[in-house]
Amino acid sequence: MKILSKRVVMKDVANKKRHCFDIIFEWEDILAKELNCEVIERSKFEFAFDEKCRKIYKKTGIPIFRLYNVFNRRHEKNMLMFDASTKKQDGIYNNKRYIPCIIDYFLSESEFPEFVNAYRNNRLVLISNKEVYEYLKDKELPFYIEHFPLSLSDEYRTDEVYEKKYDLVIAGRTNPLLMEYVEKYEKKYPNLKIVRRRYVNGHFEYYMSSTGELISVGDSREQYIELLRSSKAALYTTPGMDGTRPDANGWNQVTPRFLEEVASQCHIIARFPKNADTDWYEMDSICKCVQNYEDFENKMNEAISGDVDLHKYRAYLEKHYTSAIAHILKQITEKYQIN
Repeated sequence: MKILSKRVVMKDVANKKRHCFDIIFEWEDILAKELNCEVIERSKFEFAFDEKCRKIYKKTGIPIFRLYNVFNRRHEKNMLMFDASTKKQDGIYNNKRYIPCIIDYFLSESEFPEFVNAYRNNRLVLISNKEVYEYLKDKELPFYIEHFPLSLSDEYRTDEVYEKKYDLVIAGRTNPLLMEYVEKYEKKYPNLKIVRRRYVNGHFEYYMSSTGELISVGDSREQYIELLRSSKAALYTTPGMDGTRPDANGWNQVTPRFLEEVASQCHIIARFPKNADTDWYEMDSICKCVQNYEDFENKMNEAISGDVDLHKYRAYLEKHYTSAIAHILKQITEKYQIN
């Protein structure tokens, strides 16, 4: 088995999206090491051709990509590939050699047939969200499915204790209800050091909420992690909670940001439901779902005045580093005799 990566392709995308795959590349490197397999890169031509074929197929129903698969001998071995979002159209990777791992499944019930068609020729599809896996396993599917959870790269394992400069750093997608609570809390405690993020002229800017002072301008994953590490508290939400992500269709997957916030030694102020995925990640063992503003205020006050339980955090992360999760993939490959 080999791992098919988008490293070359992502170098030329818009700045706002360029670093979205960095965490995937971190997983790929650890998985390749743990499973003793090679990472190869999708060519720009292959990626562009697949996109074009999908558009043609959507308009005409003509599967031009089938010709590509007949003549393409570049990928003779089984190929593991991460799909950041769920495909809804047939394409060149819809064949038995490819093993897609779906990260974001946000489809509605009416879109289910499109999902089946887009993956029907894959022998095996990996599902990262346990909530989605439980939903799909009761369906009649033309391919096998297995649960393969998201993780955090081992490079974030450390014995270092991070210095906390700010009370709260707000980065990434935000929950509207939690942001409403933040506004109310900041008015009550105006001397807090809260850092917010905005997108200006193709770059992310981090600035002090109370003064507008620019803290940093940075788009890289390294800068994002560095800011998280400097924060006492961090907000977290699953995508379908409180309309955080309107296109999530109610799906509430635990995203890697939760693990990043734990690794950054933050008190986590969160909104999430109880479901198969939040249970799998044992989120309740790290933080409790905020119920109302009073609950939010109490949790923020505790976060600002106290330290996290580093022993508990480190023990928790040992179960969720990519090297620990790799054994699940190894078991799956052995089950289906994938080599």
